[in-house]
Amino acid sequence: DGYFDSDRKQLESATYAIATEDIDLGVDELDWAPDEILGNVRVQVDGGEKPVFVGIGSDDDVDRYLGDVAHDELIGFDGDDPEFVLHEGRAPRTPPGDQDFWVAESEGSVEQALTWDAEFGRWTAVVMNADAARGIDVEADVGVKLDWAIWAGLGMFVVGLLMTVGAVVVILLLGRHPSLNGTTG
Repeated sequence: DGYFDSDRKQLESATYAIATEDIDLGVDELDWAPDEILGNVRVQVDGGEKPVFVGIGSDDDVDRYLGDVAHDELIGFDGDDPEFVLHEGRAPRTPPGDQDFWVAESEGSVEQALTWDAEFGRWTAVVMNADAARGIDVEADVGVKLDWAIWAGLGMFVVGLLMTVGAVVVILLLGRHPSLNGTTG
């Protein structure tokens, strides 16, 4: 389906939420660049039969919502085991689905797939139980789809092909020596 996906990882937390580190996609530094250059982001989480919530919101909004809520911050998704930083706190006052600041969200049982047309800014992805209960146990992966990547790849292939043909022509021309038939010109 055109996404470059991470490996699927088991994410477990005894807290109320798992949130990513702040994801900085630039803020007004590249005013000339269209948002489409960032592509689409897909986050897939599977909580089994337990309803889960996955959402993406601005750093400021998520920080206000989770500011004094016990949650784990995901700081490493590579390798065998994800790495977390624990933030101590209380239970959330409201379920995540009741919040209106999410730019993309998905909620339900079994596998949930959130798809977001990425925008410049600072963002945080959050996984919680839909009822905001303590204890999260999901399998998750993240993917990015860059529609322009196929055209960039094809362009590089054509340039490489043209350079190869040019190199062969140059080699053939340099390899030709004037025939020496004993006559002078």
